[in-house]
Amino acid sequence: MTNPLPKHINHVHNDRKAIAPYNFVELPDKIVEVDKNSLPSHDRYHSDRHTGKIECTLTTSSPLYIRCGYTLDEYADFSEKLFYQLTEEQKSKRADFFKNPSNLKPVIPGSSLRGMLRTLVEIITFSKIDRVSGEDHFFFRAVAADQEDPLKTEYSKYLNKNNIRAGYLRKQGDNWVIHPVREIQGVTFAWVKEAHISGLAEFIPMDDENYVPQYIQISYSEIRRRQSGYFAEDVSLPNVYPSNSGVLVTSGNMKSNSDAPTVRRNHCIVFPKSPNPRTFEIDKSAIQHYQSALTKFQKDIPFSENNGVLKEDRPIFYCQPEAGNPVTLFGQSPNFRIPFSPQGNGQSATARDFIPPILKDPEKEEDRKPIIDIAESIFGYVRRDKRKDSDQALAGRIFVSDAMYTSKDDVWDQEQAIIPQILTGPKPTTFQHYLVQPQETNAEKRLLKHYASQGTVIRGHKFYWHKGSNPQIRHPNPQDAQENHETQITKIKPINVGVSFEFNIYFENLSEIELGALLWVLEVAQDDNYRLSLGMGKPLGMGAIKIDHKLYLSKGREDRYKNLFFNKSWAISETETDPGFASEFENYMAERLMHIGSFRNHRRIQMLLSMLNWNDIPPVTETRYMEIEREANPLDGNSNEYKTRRVLPTPLDVRRSDRTHNRNNPPSSSPPDISIAETQLEARNNNTQFKEGDVVQAKITKIDGKRVSYELSDGTKRTEDRCKKADSLAIEENVQVKISLKPDGSIKSLKYFSSQE
Repeated sequence: MTNPLPKHINHVHNDRKAIAPYNFVELPDKIVEVDKNSLPSHDRYHSDRHTGKIECTLTTSSPLYIRCGYTLDEYADFSEKLFYQLTEEQKSKRADFFKNPSNLKPVIPGSSLRGMLRTLVEIITFSKIDRVSGEDHFFFRAVAADQEDPLKTEYSKYLNKNNIRAGYLRKQGDNWVIHPVREIQGVTFAWVKEAHISGLAEFIPMDDENYVPQYIQISYSEIRRRQSGYFAEDVSLPNVYPSNSGVLVTSGNMKSNSDAPTVRRNHCIVFPKSPNPRTFEIDKSAIQHYQSALTKFQKDIPFSENNGVLKEDRPIFYCQPEAGNPVTLFGQSPNFRIPFSPQGNGQSATARDFIPPILKDPEKEEDRKPIIDIAESIFGYVRRDKRKDSDQALAGRIFVSDAMYTSKDDVWDQEQAIIPQILTGPKPTTFQHYLVQPQETNAEKRLLKHYASQGTVIRGHKFYWHKGSNPQIRHPNPQDAQENHETQITKIKPINVGVSFEFNIYFENLSEIELGALLWVLEVAQDDNYRLSLGMGKPLGMGAIKIDHKLYLSKGREDRYKNLFFNKSWAISETETDPGFASEFENYMAERLMHIGSFRNHRRIQMLLSMLNWNDIPPVTETRYMEIEREANPLDGNSNEYKTRRVLPTPLDVRRSDRTHNRNNPPSSSPPDISIAETQLEARNNNTQFKEGDVVQAKITKIDGKRVSYELSDGTKRTEDRCKKADSLAIEENVQVKISLKPDGSIKSLKYFSSQE
């Protein structure tokens, strides 16, 4: 048995609770796997499996938007341009909803629907969390962090005024090396106050609206040691003090808006190169990680969009490594960002590093083959790494059509495209939101886990809270947005509320459990208490949808081909049915997870249902983004609401209605809930002591044709597929059933038993 995963704090006190439009469904403790040998071949229809279709009607419950694709000509012409760079005609095309080119009616792509369904199936089947990128590496800077900040100590471990040096970049073949500089009074660079810079016509002060970082050849009168470091005096043109030369390096002015003055006052002067020094090679992995994590600032002038500060003969700051080791820490200023390195080796972490190995692509110890989970068995997969054996890929057995517009009502939320509220990309380095903060942290700022910590994992699947049928999606001041934020705005033309689309889900050779998993999701999507989410603008509350469905099972390929042209039409030999596969799936999962009680009461499933809840939507004040410069009623009374690093609670700690369940069902730590459930289930089975062929009493819970579902007195549920006496039985009737056991002694099946047999 593996150790339980760290669980997020069960209840965050109000004065430490963060708010956000999103939350997370926690990671599974284990993967429910599928025996690869049990998967059907794709060359025939299997009589013990199910083939058919699910007819679906999708209805929008809040405005929905999926951006229209470009034609080949449009893609070549303006696909890479920012919105403000487009012509009005191009802006109109970009704002369009996805359309059917034959009739120009809106269409929801089947790929979007399939992706949404797969994510939900992955969650409810406790499948792997494998499709997470490991390309985006995490860096941080904690120069001005207070003593309570958990990053303060981490930053000081690597960067302080005694171990930062300056040099010049040089390219040697495929490698970057650093040419050290001449030391003056034991240091390789000095600070200079902006007030002590004069006579430099090209110099741009930090408060100038056109300010950008600069590299300028200068001279200075002298270097003086002060309490806070070494400072240059009287910085001027190179010919003023020709014996004291260097390069003035200015960095970011840290201005949050154009009106407020900067809080920075100092720049740096890098001294000339040292004659014939031993160069320091920069670690190639460190360079790759740096390039993959470049910020907008590091891509703008005077830096390179792809390489940042890396340029021949450019000044650079770095931590001098131990003898024989390459440089792993470097940047364009002395206060450069450093990597989150949980191993302490300078290698920067990614989100994928914080997924437990057993949940990424777990392998069986006996044959080292990857495990296949239920979601993969249904939707198929392509392995991340190239494999020599036949396990490289598996075709799916489910096919989702495009959803075609069927409504006759007004389709558009607005006749003209609108400018929505500005949304930026996710900020996963906000570790107090994206990483599990265990109970022992008590959500205290100084104890929080971060990306250089051990003993934590990512929070799980990210979902956005619903915000009702009329969310505030418009930008409050579109004119101001166009004038002052032109690089950030876009236009959209969303679908109205109450608009319907129809699509089909075709499936082949699915087992009862696989089909039950899909139907379980669709039953939630059909329930008036819940809504799924689709398309863009989810943080604003867009994309809430309801899906009604009907299941049609093929009666058999033989029947179909016998009547292929029945009644002058193409025979499909399908019948509408509802055989209770979703209930079978719930029973199956409860058994595999060793979960005592209803599958829906499992903590992870409760989190999912909480995020999908439509009738009890949390107040907007509790599901807004926190702000760096909030004016009205900021948290903690500080306009920068991120400063105190409030912790994002679980979904079950947001609504008042969820908190009672949350506190009565806390996340287990030691021993894990799986162990407890396993012990309870074993005791229950030992007490029951069923034997093969035992005849016991059961209650009929459902009848569908020849399929009859039974429930024993201990809560065990099983379904008999072909009950001969089904026509003479009734729901809620108590009958006799014969028990068939599995090799481990658990109940395999129940079969109706007549005393006359």
